[in-house]
Amino acid sequence: MSLPIFEIAIMGRAVWNLHSLNNEGTVGNVSEPRTVVLADGSKSDGISGEMLKHIHAQNVWLIAEDKSVFCQSCQTLQPQKADKSSALDDVSKKAPSARRAQVIMDAALQGCALCDLHGFLRTKEAIPRSSVVEFGWAVALRNEYHRDVHIHARHVVEGRADTEQQEGAAAAQMVYHRPTRSGTYALVSVFCPWRIGLNEVNYHYVEGVDRESRYRLGLDAYKAVFARTDGAMTSTRLPHVEGITGSVVISTRNFPAPIASPLRDDYQNTLKELQKVTAGIELAEFDSVQRLFGILEEVKSRPLYSLKIAPTPKKGKG
Repeated sequence: MSLPIFEIAIMGRAVWNLHSLNNEGTVGNVSEPRTVVLADGSKSDGISGEMLKHIHAQNVWLIAEDKSVFCQSCQTLQPQKADKSSALDDVSKKAPSARRAQVIMDAALQGCALCDLHGFLRTKEAIPRSSVVEFGWAVALRNEYHRDVHIHARHVVEGRADTEQQEGAAAAQMVYHRPTRSGTYALVSVFCPWRIGLNEVNYHYVEGVDRESRYRLGLDAYKAVFARTDGAMTSTRLPHVEGITGSVVISTRNFPAPIASPLRDDYQNTLKELQKVTAGIELAEFDSVQRLFGILEEVKSRPLYSLKIAPTPKKGKG
């Protein structure tokens, strides 16, 4: 019998060439690439966890054939999620004040797979739901990345730009600068299936939530993230993915799946040593996206770990 899945951690190194997946912003006509500073003071190229998490969330939505598993806001990928739900507004009005947070959380988790997996903040009652999916920055290995800035121009037929400027329109011809980056990037992500469907107001699993279906949806979204890495400027800078290697760590008991930064060359050996001294830890290595897919497919059919929670005591009469 397969052991249950408590947590899954994915660590690896991906080689992404000629991309511009994440930028600081645009100043004038220049787009600035993301720069991060590491503990030793060295600077590196980075892709934010927010960007990677957004890509995973979008794939959760895309892969679900039946969009009714999402709330009204998430069916159209509104970033407010549960905070914009009129159905939850109705629940809030009817719920007793002493149990309002619990009741609203129950309804939010029952009604939406995306709110459950990726979390939300209901500002109207200050009710937070932490994400079940976590991403760190994708950080280029020290001295293993390259940057360049390219000049582009929007050209027009001769004489047309002068005519448009005379009429008060924006200039049709424009020069702008865009970065291109290539490198080997360290990736870290943690998936916590034990928290799927868990109301963390009263720490009970919500009735009617298909935890296994949401678990499989989350795993498929991971596969989509690595099948085609998305992000900013992919209309003209779709990354050339040269390869990916790494490790998948699985915790089968109520103990966090350990992680080690792929910024270190020995991170896989560190994980092997941790496995030896930590009960309930499984480890699988991959040297290609195909092998990573195989590992994720293998764990799809395994049962989910559930916290053993004592039933809520019933109040006596009188």
